[in-house]
Amino acid sequence: MAEIVFEKVGKSFGSTKVIENLDLTIEDGKFTVLVGSSGCGKTTLLRMIAGIGPATSGRILMDGKDITHQPPEKRDIAMVFQNYAIYPTMSVRENIEFGLKNKKVPKEERDRRIAEYAEIVGMTPYLDRKPSDLSGGQRQRIALARAMVKKPSVFLMDEPLSNLDAKLRAAMRVELIELQRRLGTTFVYVTHDQIEAMSMADTIVLMEKGQIQQIGSPEEIYHEPANIFSAQFIGTPPMNVLDLDGGVRFGVRPESIRMSAERMDGMALYRRGHVITREMLGAELQYKVRLSDGKTLMVRSENDRDDVEESADVWVMAPARHLHFFDADGRHIGHGGPEDLLKKVGGINE
Repeated sequence: MAEIVFEKVGKSFGSTKVIENLDLTIEDGKFTVLVGSSGCGKTTLLRMIAGIGPATSGRILMDGKDITHQPPEKRDIAMVFQNYAIYPTMSVRENIEFGLKNKKVPKEERDRRIAEYAEIVGMTPYLDRKPSDLSGGQRQRIALARAMVKKPSVFLMDEPLSNLDAKLRAAMRVELIELQRRLGTTFVYVTHDQIEAMSMADTIVLMEKGQIQQIGSPEEIYHEPANIFSAQFIGTPPMNVLDLDGGVRFGVRPESIRMSAERMDGMALYRRGHVITREMLGAELQYKVRLSDGKTLMVRSENDRDDVEESADVWVMAPARHLHFFDADGRHIGHGGPEDLLKKVGGINE
């Protein structure tokens, strides 16, 4: 296991600064997910840990040891890529064994590790098969086993599930969570998918334009977003954000909104609206509602809670505890109050 520390790290490609003056600690033995849109710098960070894209400035430490300029083969890490990078002419066994042979691990120990980790990832019956005979999920398991047999201190994963279909991707998420808990090893996982981040991470590092927007558990980032970017990146659909006076804005998550033909007591937000679309999502319904001032809100509701028809005229409401407030710079300044802001929220279109 290993703790990884970035100290004032920068990364440039020519005159273009991708990351500048970044500080970050990745905790030992945790499942840390780097998440953000394409080009935000998350894969650049992963490559710097791996040593295949060295930092331009600053230091990277692993368990207190400076590895900033250490070559990749000297680092106690293993990496799993999006495209698996397995050898099609080799059997599953040979693919798993390849790195151990390069490290001159004795055959008896190689056989023992192959048996152990093939069993962990459920590939024991397929050891003599070629990758071309296997499904995408099975090929991904080969890549995982090949990384695991090295017994690294850190696993680095760069969007490893993005080539799988939705059902298999969901199943593999669960398997990776169980695997990390079983091994107790530091996992650093890169994705642009906020659902993957929320479902898998102990700690989320949310990035945009080379900067860290927020670090926290999935619960912290969901319930206490640091800014509007965090509030709208995490959550499906994104948080609704509307203007108040003086540049202040307020937000409310779609699942926190209630809709009804009649006003309900005990709410802080009241708006009149018209349902534009209604989507059936199994146990939930999703609506797009146009307010009387022309703005639109997304609403997500359980089937047995607020089932209203498309084209219905409704009251859109939310309790004070679910309202978030942001200053003119987009920074989160609290939720559920203060009273003067709550009055502004509730005082329109009543």
